[in-house]
Amino acid sequence: MKKVFELVMFTLFFSSLPEFGLAAGFFSLLGTAELIGRFIW
Repeated sequence: MKKVFELVMFTLFFSSLPEFGLAAGFFSLLGTAELIGRFIW
């Protein structure tokens, strides 16, 4: 299942670079916020 997800993300990466960049930035921001939240709490 994870491989399929990676393949889809890989395809999206090449099909729409700008949109993927925005999405990647958004998800990395969420991940960073979650990590910071875990360290704080």
